[in-house]
Amino acid sequence: MKEILKKLRDREAALEMYEEAVDYWLNSPEPNQEKADYYEGLADDTYEEVYNLFQQAADRIVSITAGQIDKITAMRMMRVKRDAVERLFG
Repeated sequence: MKEILKKLRDREAALEMYEEAVDYWLNSPEPNQEKADYYEGLADDTYEEVYNLFQQAADRIVSITAGQIDKITAMRMMRVKRDAVERLFG
């Protein structure tokens, strides 16, 4: 679980960086649609990775608790109580 959470944090940071790059290239004094599209593609790919890692973390919570926490609750925990999940498993 520790590895999943670390990868998730890393990929979320990369996603934020790519989204900022898209915003920069669209709103800079000299906008560059080609560069914005490039970073948008990277952001899309990274979002998919983040989503998959999020799902893996929720699945791991279900597994660790032997199903006492179901997938929907585990996903809610990852969204709402992420800091608590990080403290417990990170």
